[in-house]
Amino acid sequence: MSQLKIFGMAAGIILLGGLASYFGLAHGCSKQPVPGMIAGTISVDPRLADKVNPDATLFIIARQAGAAFGPPLAVQRIQSPDFPFSYTLSGEDVMRPGTPFQGEVNVKAKLDGDGSVGTQPGDLEGEYTKNPAMVGQEGPLNITLNRLK
Repeated sequence: MSQLKIFGMAAGIILLGGLASYFGLAHGCSKQPVPGMIAGTISVDPRLADKVNPDATLFIIARQAGAAFGPPLAVQRIQSPDFPFSYTLSGEDVMRPGTPFQGEVNVKAKLDGDGSVGTQPGDLEGEYTKNPAMVGQEGPLNITLNRLK
């Protein structure tokens, strides 16, 4: 075999190995699919635009429909967001690893001035107006922050 053919074969094998590694297929491992997701945009009611603290923390919360209290199913925490803010919640955002992100959920958002979990005066809140939503449903789950606490 000529050296050029050997070099070409070696390059092909290395390329295939790199692709397998990139896609998580090397050594029998596979990338775990992300279970369902929900996505949308969070905006601020124009009447409350002057109440937005640029250093506030945005919490996007999905709670199982029918669960009035207890830990949320999934949460995202974003420091100093710009509005309108596009979001996606998926299985990567669940509070308890291994918990499937599926079923009906109530989705809400809170812009928190002090970054804590509890609601304080001055925080802005809003929720998806068609709650509960189905994880994986088509179309955006848009939320408007329209309540001042």
